[in-house]
Amino acid sequence: MPVQLRPITPGTMGFGELESESLRHGFRMLERLRLGWESDADHRFNRPGEMLAGAFLDDALLGIGGRSIDPHAGDPRIGRVRHVYTLEGQRGSGIGRLLIENAIRDAGRHFSRLNLRAPPAAFGFYEHLGFTRVEGLETVTHHLLLA
Repeated sequence: MPVQLRPITPGTMGFGELESESLRHGFRMLERLRLGWESDADHRFNRPGEMLAGAFLDDALLGIGGRSIDPHAGDPRIGRVRHVYTLEGQRGSGIGRLLIENAIRDAGRHFSRLNLRAPPAAFGFYEHLGFTRVEGLETVTHHLLLA
């Protein structure tokens, strides 16, 4: 059975394990996602153009990735790729690519650009998927201009 993408929330079975692993590796994006979801309706990926998906093999959650209005841009036509994380044992399997392609797929219907902030180790991954490096901005390392 192939990996399937499905909408998720921090309450989805498997999210806690994914969050715990990300914290063990020093990444806090899923913790921030959960805390934001619990405290603020604007962090629930339900505004126009926003989405949050999990990559599942059967019922096992292997990765997560979302898209929202970029809270740092001050323009609702600028989106942001957010909270992308794949289980360590699944890296290199194509799940990250699947999640990013999903975030890009219909983004142009809502946004003129997608921004993201990645750790240096992920720069090559995003650049391979068409994102361009941005220098000199604290909240953005890469962007993708949309048609």
